Amino acid sequence: MPAALLLASEGGFTVTGPHVITSFELFGMTWNLTETVFIQWIVMLVLLVVMLILTHKMEVIPKTKRQAAAEWLVTFVRNMVDTTMGPKYKGYTTYIGALLCFLLLNNLMSLFGLKNPTSDISVTGAIALITFALTQINRARTGKLKGFLHAFIEPMPFMLPFNIIGEIANPLSQALRIFGNMVAGMVIGGLIYFALGNFAILIPAITSLYFDIFSAVIQAYIFTTLTMAYISGAECE
Repeated sequence: MPAALLLASEGGFTVTGPHVITSFELFGMTWNLTETVFIQWIVMLVLLVVMLILTHKMEVIPKTKRQAAAEWLVTFVRNMVDTTMGPKYKGYTTYIGALLCFLLLNNLMSLFGLKNPTSDISVTGAIALITFALTQINRARTGKLKGFLHAFIEPMPFMLPFNIIGEIANPLSQALRIFGNMVAGMVIGGLIYFALGNFAILIPAITSLYFDIFSAVIQAYIFTTLTMAYISGAECE
């Protein structure tokens, strides 16, 4: 079971936050190294190793399955960006590809008995804030200062507070969507596992296929797609 679900001997279980591995003092403040941070470093290390292996000794004409897999991945992400954002946003291909791979592997960490970092709101919130920043940067880049400010009073000036609320709601809903799905998967899986007791063999494995694999893949894809839609949709005419 993921680390966030702790089975209690009294006949129930509790959902806790990320486990603190160690703490240290720096600049007069106490800093905690949590399992969320540690697992994310594992994810980044795994991605680095995989990408180095896939791109090692590449040739103009692919002769290995390794290079073919790398080119398929790049083509898949390019098509995503081209379809959702348009050809002029091809510069975002690298970021979108990294975001998709990072979220996907984070979501799948429960398959290895580890806590999904995306079940920590601080992780999904931070990534959603990056999307929010890129959205505002694109609006300012395409509309300059005048277009950037004018976008908040469209179609009428009285819409200003509603437009501001809408801009804040986008990263908030984006962060909560993937966070809620990951936590819900852990809670439901824990309830099923706990309720079945000694008979927890087949059914938890079946539910795991959905919550740990299918839902994880879908949520990573949705988050990435929303990121592309928000960025390209903020373009000022």
